[in-house]
Amino acid sequence: MIFSRLVAALGAILLAGCASNDIPEEIASIFIEAPASIGGSMKQEVRLPVSQLAISVLPRALVPAEEILGTQAITSGDPDLRQEFLLVQLDRKAAVDVMNYSKEAVGRHFVLVINDAAVGIMPIEQQVTDGNLMFHVEKKGLSNTAAVMDISRRLNVSALKLRKLKEAERK
Repeated sequence: MIFSRLVAALGAILLAGCASNDIPEEIASIFIEAPASIGGSMKQEVRLPVSQLAISVLPRALVPAEEILGTQAITSGDPDLRQEFLLVQLDRKAAVDVMNYSKEAVGRHFVLVINDAAVGIMPIEQQVTDGNLMFHVEKKGLSNTAAVMDISRRLNVSALKLRKLKEAERK
C-alpha cells in the first residue's frame, strides 16, 4: 500500500529529534474495499491473519492514523451470538469523510490495517453518520476478546503519541 505520507511524517519526526519512545509503534489506518470494476493496479490485496480472508482495498487510506481519536472494546450482536468488537472513534474530518464515502459504498467493507497488516474488517451495511466504526478483529494466537483488548490498548497508546506529536508541531 502507498504509505508515502506516513513515511514522510515519520521521517520528519525522526529528523526533528524526537525521542524514540515518542514515536508510535503501531500506525493504524482505515482502508475501503475496492469496487470489483477497479483495475488491478488501482487496488491491493490484504489478508486477515486468522481467517485468511483476502480483500482488495484501494491503495490510499480513507482514514489515516492521525485522524483516529481512540478505540475501545465493545460487546455486540444477537444474545446467542454476542462477541467483542473494536470500536474505532474518528475525529470530525474523518467522520465526515466516512459519512460521505459510506453512503456510496454500502455492500463493501472498511478494513483496519496496522502498519502493513490487515487486522480487522467492518461491513458497510448503511451510511455511517457518527464517526464510530465497529471492527471484527483478528490476531494469531489470541481469542476474539483477547485480540480486541490487545489491539485496543496498543492503538490507544499510538493515538496518544500521535496527538502529542501533532500538538508539538503546532507550537
